Amino acid sequence: MNTHTPAALLAALLLAASAVGTSAADGGPAVPAPATTDARPVLPAPTTTLRLTVTGPAPATTAPSPESTAAPAPAVRTVTLHCDPAGGDHPRADAACADLDASQGRVDRASDTACVLLYDPVEVRAEGVWRGRPVSFARQYGNSCELSARTGAVFAF
Repeated sequence: MNTHTPAALLAALLLAASAVGTSAADGGPAVPAPATTDARPVLPAPTTTLRLTVTGPAPATTAPSPESTAAPAPAVRTVTLHCDPAGGDHPRADAACADLDASQGRVDRASDTACVLLYDPVEVRAEGVWRGRPVSFARQYGNSCELSARTGAVFAF
């Protein structure tokens, strides 16, 4: 006794043929590969924003009077430096950002520059973020030559 009908047999053959599939190489229709999506979010580039402060001797605009015994108050200058792209109110932002890039974000670095041994202290501070990493730097240098030799254009304002 044969229990298979021609309609059931045809349906089974069609189902089997569709499971095997065809490709463009064997004359069948080309089926595009499923689209893949990168589920990782696109993050903005790390930013650099530093608040830079220099506290040093007051600029010598006038000679002190002979009667004056008080030392002039130190001058305090503060700027904001942005990098990537360079900006802010730092007058040499391009050079300061280039110096930070060259030193991998280190504000202070070794120098071969020889400076005079004149003690005229300069204090500096840098607070903020360099390429997404927090920066907190404070140091006193013996004079502005030493400051420039060790920090380049970063505190040149």
